[in-house]
Amino acid sequence: MSLSPLAALAAHGTASVPERFVGQWAGSPEACGSDTDDLVLRIAPGHITYWESDGPIRAVVARADDEIALIAELSGEGETWLSPVRFRLSADGRRLIDETLLPGREVVRYRCPTAAGASSGHGSGRSPR
Repeated sequence: MSLSPLAALAAHGTASVPERFVGQWAGSPEACGSDTDDLVLRIAPGHITYWESDGPIRAVVARADDEIALIAELSGEGETWLSPVRFRLSADGRRLIDETLLPGREVVRYRCPTAAGASSGHGSGRSPR
């Protein structure tokens, strides 16, 4: 699925991520709550937070129950940019597959249990551009 047509949707205001994608995700189940996991990802209905960048979600397109594409207006390290991303959920909803972070490869994140003391995950690491 091409993300280029989504750029036009970014100017139309806010969008809401389906509830099944909302939550905190980590690079491994053991990394949940860690402040050193550079794959940490927090998805809220209208906001996304990576390791060192975050911002409002401007457009969401659901292709199927288990697949979404979105455009976020990310900020980090003094810069702001539009970031298109595509996610798929595993059949059990416990894994989030990112098909855009590393072109040609799937990056798998694991759903973290909800906990009041979960780390925000900000620090040094990777952010999508």
